[in-house]
Amino acid sequence: MNQPRIARQKRNEQPKSGRNLRKTLLVLGAVLAMCAGQARAQQTLGDLVEEAGLNWMIGSWVTTTDEGEKIQLIYKWELDKHLVTIQVKMPDYEYRGMIFYVPAKEQVVQVAVDNRGGSGKGVWEPDGDKAVMKIEHTGTDGETNRMGLVHSKVNAETMKMELYAMESTGELAEEPWATLEYKRQRPKTRKEDK
Repeated sequence: MNQPRIARQKRNEQPKSGRNLRKTLLVLGAVLAMCAGQARAQQTLGDLVEEAGLNWMIGSWVTTTDEGEKIQLIYKWELDKHLVTIQVKMPDYEYRGMIFYVPAKEQVVQVAVDNRGGSGKGVWEPDGDKAVMKIEHTGTDGETNRMGLVHSKVNAETMKMELYAMESTGELAEEPWATLEYKRQRPKTRKEDK
């Protein structure tokens, strides 16, 4: 008599593999829903730049040093505003970098290399209406230089950049050791090229 009741009970139960599959699908669905929500809520570098009011920096800038050397500085959006590439060109020096947001650290970071084999890494922070880059640059000789570059808008066509010495603590010196004034460089039109 006990056998028929056991048989009936087993007939009504789902096979063990079916229960595992169903649990796996439910867990997978929950994980995908959480990831989709996080992806929508995650800020981009573009969002942060917009919020800080620093979009004016994007573009091509040029200055001339007291010694007559031309310096070209280019900030360019890439990858749907998840990345800004930076390029610095001087007569015998070129520097290229990437600026991106790291959500886990809540930091905007920069990594870069130059044509002499040096490399740099640093962080960007807003300071009121200014953008501050604190960077460590290591040359091929292993020597590391720490500096802060403070970018400020003079007007729509002019940007001021102040260079500061930086302590190992990340504190900038009281006074800049150099100040450069960059002018926005507009793309040439076809008429100008001829």
